[in-house]
This record gives sequence, C-alpha cells and structure tokens, in this order.
Amino acid sequence: MDSGVVRLDLRSREIFGFSAVEDLTDQAVFGRIHEEDLPSVYAESMAAVSAGKPLNVHYRIVLPDGVIRQVDSLSEPVLSPKGRTVLMSGVFVDITDQKNAEVALRESEARFRTMADRAPVMMWVTDPDGFCTHLNARWYEFTGQAPGAGEGYGWLDAVHPEDRPSAERAFVSANTEQRDYRIEFRLRAADGVYRWTIDTAAARFDEAGQYLGYVGSIIDINDRREHESKLTLKEEQLRLAIDIGEIGEWDVDQLTGSMFWPPRVKAMFGISADVPVTLDDYYNGVHPDDQEATRKAYEAASNPNLRAFYDVEYRTVGKEDGIIRWVAAKGRGLFNADGDCTRVIGTAIDITERKRIEEQLRELNETLETRVAERTAELQQAEDALRQSQKMEAMGSLTGGVAHDFNNLLTPIVGALDLLQRKGVGGEREQRLIAGAIQSADRARTLVQRLLAFARRQPLQPVAVDIAGLVKGMAELLASTTGPRVHVVVDVADDLPPANADRNQLEMALLNLGVNARDAMPDGGTLRISATRDSVRAPRSTLKRGHYVRLSVADTGLGMDDATLARAVEPFFSTKGIGKGTGLGLSMAHGLAAQLGGSLTIQSRQGVGTNIELWLPISAVVPDGRTYGQSPAALGRASGVVLLVDDEEVVRASTADMLEELGYEVRQAVSGEEAMERVAEGLAPDLLITDHLMPGMTGVELAHALRETKPNLPVLIVSGYAETEGIVPDLPRLTKPFRSAELEESLATLTGSR
Repeated sequence: MDSGVVRLDLRSREIFGFSAVEDLTDQAVFGRIHEEDLPSVYAESMAAVSAGKPLNVHYRIVLPDGVIRQVDSLSEPVLSPKGRTVLMSGVFVDITDQKNAEVALRESEARFRTMADRAPVMMWVTDPDGFCTHLNARWYEFTGQAPGAGEGYGWLDAVHPEDRPSAERAFVSANTEQRDYRIEFRLRAADGVYRWTIDTAAARFDEAGQYLGYVGSIIDINDRREHESKLTLKEEQLRLAIDIGEIGEWDVDQLTGSMFWPPRVKAMFGISADVPVTLDDYYNGVHPDDQEATRKAYEAASNPNLRAFYDVEYRTVGKEDGIIRWVAAKGRGLFNADGDCTRVIGTAIDITERKRIEEQLRELNETLETRVAERTAELQQAEDALRQSQKMEAMGSLTGGVAHDFNNLLTPIVGALDLLQRKGVGGEREQRLIAGAIQSADRARTLVQRLLAFARRQPLQPVAVDIAGLVKGMAELLASTTGPRVHVVVDVADDLPPANADRNQLEMALLNLGVNARDAMPDGGTLRISATRDSVRAPRSTLKRGHYVRLSVADTGLGMDDATLARAVEPFFSTKGIGKGTGLGLSMAHGLAAQLGGSLTIQSRQGVGTNIELWLPISAVVPDGRTYGQSPAALGRASGVVLLVDDEEVVRASTADMLEELGYEVRQAVSGEEAMERVAEGLAPDLLITDHLMPGMTGVELAHALRETKPNLPVLIVSGYAETEGIVPDLPRLTKPFRSAELEESLATLTGSR
C-alpha cells in the first residue's frame, strides 16, 4: 500500500472540502476528521489495512469554514499476491442530511409515528431500556405478526433462528452504549419465507442529553443480496445508501443538455422505466404553478456566481398517467477550473404521502377550529338562555309575591264594595260610584290573575277540555272583539283529543292573544286559529317528550324584530304605547302553558306576521258536559256555624261580613293554633273556611287536624298567596280576591256534597 498517498474523486474532494487539483496525503484527510472521532477512525483504519479486511466507519469531518458534516466510509482492501494490502478502495457517502433528518425526527416522535404508519418501510421506536414501544403498520404487514406482538422484545420472534443471537447481542450492546445501531439479518415474511433486511437506528437524546431510546427502520434488501455478486463494491454500496432512503438520483449535463434519470425518478414524473427522457420531460412534467420557482432554483444552482444549493419541493403531472405527485429535490452544480457549470446532480424523493398527511392534518385542524367555534357559539347561546331563564324566574318570584300582597289588599275592597252594592247603600249617585269602584276592582283582580299566570303560580283547576269546542264557541266572541277589518278563520281538526287545561284561564289567554293579533293589524288582515294534535319525540327547548294539542293563533300583521321577540313574554313589556295595554297578555299565556306542563312558542317576522303556539298536554280523561258561558243555578239561603281562620284582620273581617249576610253564624280565629284551641274549648263548627299559608300551622294542616275528630267537616281553602303547594286536590279552593256571589257558589257546592 502506498503510504501517505490518497486519491479522491471530485465528489469525495467536495465532501472533504479539498480543491480539484491539490495533492492529498492521508495526514490531510485525517486532519479533516473531528478530533473526537479521529482516534477510533485511525485505529480502525490501521487495523483494517494490517488485517487486509473491509472497513466501514462513520465519523464527522470539520471543513475549513467550520461546517461539520457526517460521512460513511465504505472500503475494501486490494491485496498483493503475498496477501499484503497495497491500497484501500472505497466510497464516501455524505449522510449529513440523513443525520439532520434523524435529529428532526427525534424532536417530534408523535408526528413520526403518524407518518411512520404510512411509510413504505418498516419503522420502530424503543424506550431507553430497549423496550420496543412502537412498530409501524408496514412491520406487521411484512411479518404477519398480530398487532402489538412485536412490542417489547417480541420483534425477535420474527428474526431467523440462526441470526437471532447476533441480532439480539448487537442491539443490547448498542443500546447499553447509547450509540447508533446497524445490522443485517433475515426476517420471516408473512408467507413464511425469510428475507434479508438491514436494520438501522439512531440514538435519541433530549436537549439535556438524556438518552431516550432508538428510532429505527428496517429495509428489505433481499433482492440486493441475491444480486450483490453481479455488482461492483462501489456500485453496491452506493445503491445501498440510495435504497435505504428510497432516493432517486439525477444528473444533467450542462454542455450537451442530456439527462440521466433512473426508473425511480421517471416514476415520479409518471414515465415508464424503459422510456427515454430528455430535459423537456423535466420542464413539461413540473406543475405549471411550480415551474417558475423550480426554474429559479435550478438557475441559481448552476450560476457560477451564486452556486446555490438546489433545494425545492414541487408537484409533477404524470406524463403517462396524469397523476399529480409531490417531489422533494436536492442538488448542486459542478464547476470546472474555469468556473463554468458542467453538470447539475442531485437526488429526488417522492413525498406525495407526506404531503397528503400534512393536508389531512391541516383539514383536521380546520375542522377542530370550526367545531370549537360552533361549540363556543352553542355555549354562548346556552348561557344567554340561562341568563334569560334566571331573569324570568326572578321576575316570576317578584311578580308572584306582589300578586299575593295585591290579593290580600283587594279582598276586603272587593268584599266591601260588593256588600255595599248588594245592600243598595246610598242613592243613585252613590250606587254609580260603587259600581265604578267595583269595575276598577275587578280589573285589578284580572291584572293580578295575569301576574300569577306569568309567575306560573296561578291556582289552576286543570280538567279535560274539549279544545275544538272551546275554540269554536269563542269564534264569534273573537270576531266581534277584533272588529270587521280582521277576518277570523277557525281551523280545528275533527278528531282532536281533549287537553289538560284550566278552561277559564285558557279562554282568557285565547282572548288576549286575539286582541294582540288585532292590534298588530291596524289596517286589517287575517287571524287564523287552528288546533292540531302533535307529538314531541325528543325534548327540545322547553318542550318535554310527550303528546300535545297544539293551539295556534296566527296573524298577518306587523310582526316583531329580534329585539322585540326576545322580550315578548316579559311582564309589562309592550309596544302599544302608554295606556294601550298592560304588557301581560303574552306573559300570562306563557306562564299558563308552562304551569300546565306545556310550552308557548313564538315565530315572527317583520312585515309577514306572528304565529303563537300553545302546546297543551293531552288529557287522559273525557271532558265534562259543561259548555262555554254556562253559569251555576241560583242559590238559596244558607245557615250554620262557620269557623273562619285568617291572619289578615281586614280580610277576615270582610269575609265575615259576606258570610253573615249569606246567613252563617261566624266564629273567627287569627291562626290555626287559635282555631284548634277554640274547638278544644267546645266550639263545634259546621264548616271550616281557612287561609292556606299563615304563620305556624297552615290551613291544610288545620283541616287535617280537625278532620281527625270531625271526618265529615266541610273545608274551604281560601288563598291569595302565589304558591299552592301542599294543597291536596280533594280540598276545595277559593282564590282571593272574591265577591260574595263567588263565595256563595263555592259554599253551595261544598255543603251540597255533604
């Protein structure tokens, strides 16, 4: 072997940073090797020369400008007849880009795994203990192992029995030393045939230098092994490096314009392996949108003044198949002594699958962003609805409390005025004043009932109501109320089932909705009242699952804008102007429907009209025979002892006057406890009339207590409080305020049932 003399080709000189003409010695070459790698490289090189054996080493070189590159050196000895090494012949492979790629790969293992499963080569990942944590889909496809079976050390089960010990030792040793790993062994394919593979891996470290394990790949090299005897060492080692990265090489002669493309590069341009190619195939094969950027990059690489590195990603349009593919190409120009570019050489990789994965990730991110925006909007709507619900609940509580106080205030007023009117006190002028006061008191009572209906605390008497009969019976009244300019249309199904409702309250709600519709049609229009059967299969908004009668009141009036629609059911909210409405019509209907277990919905559009729907639960019983407008028969003179209990003195006094006028003997008590004491002292009432909610014992508790000794004692609960909880259905009720005739009717019904 010629000591000290080194001959390198142009590419090798370029890798080591030597000029094309300078003479080289082994000291000059070794001088480029990184000081940390030099001792081992020198020792291995000398050992290989002395033993006459092949040499395969990897090391770093430091260029004059300080740039560090990674090199794989593959060489074979040439021996003299006496077996002495006369020279070492081999190749240098610049693997800097590969090493940089491995570093980038280690920085994002999650992304690697996603892409690895779509890679055409077998890929794997281990933890610091050498435990295999991931094998991609290609591994399981190639080996036929069950999913997950290769994890841990299960991958060794697929290695040929003769190769397994050496493969295991090599892996354990490399992992222990935390160095890169590379070995060839036979691997059992899914069809049971063993094929030669090459297993390479890069040791991973975090920023702190902590060892993380391996990221590796396994390539099927069986075909190469079968044909290696036909190839020269140089060609074989070069082909191995290219095959590992599935890289296609290319070479363009700048002087003649000829071009070399292997089948792999031709495939990237949709050209068959046996079809000759020219430079026009390249220019015409690049996607039109990418041609300008690709041309500029090529010109910069071949420009003697720039000598830029050719590094572009572009799309190709298959010449034969029309398929669009993505290609990543890298290369550089080669320049002669005069500085002219003679050739441009490089590599190309098909990155179509990578681009597809990136596009899927972008689409996934966009989808996630859209879903987040939708969920945010839904959450905002839910929060707005919750705030509105809380607002309405608070208003309902306030309204119910106010209504209770008004009831207690109105009861003595209504009772006194009614008594004065019935006794004919004063002259014609006085009676006219009393009648006016009673009319105002009745209007106030109606207002309180609407407040209670909005608050969902109006004492109701829900029964089975024939909605068809009710609507038809009110048609004439609605027509006269709305006037001649409004055309009233009634559309009710013949087989409509009864609804569970309070007839009187429903009639009032329907009348209020009709008046609202009339006011919304100042120039006239059509008021359509319809009723149909409907079912709710899944809960929506305030409607629960169930069967309903849907009562609709639709007009062709002015309609409502969004702001008005949002406040439509608020109490006292009105667009009619001062003195033209209480603003309780819709809120009363809304509260009534909700209290009956149904709901009220509104659809409205400005300039088109409004449709208000009352959803009322279907009744399971048959309606009674009472028809709209029917009144009780005239009552006669009553008698007996009444125990009257109420904590409000003026209410108690007014009620006592009514009872005495009706012919009853009245005994009063301010509480349930006092009433119990009076009975214990010997009072034997024929009838109990009691307020419900009082300090201490409630009216219902008092009734139950007295009925323990007087089981047949008639009881009438009189309540002006908004809440009716605790009042059992079998106890008759009378709502404050009331007139003498209403009290008389309730007592006649009560005593007639004894």
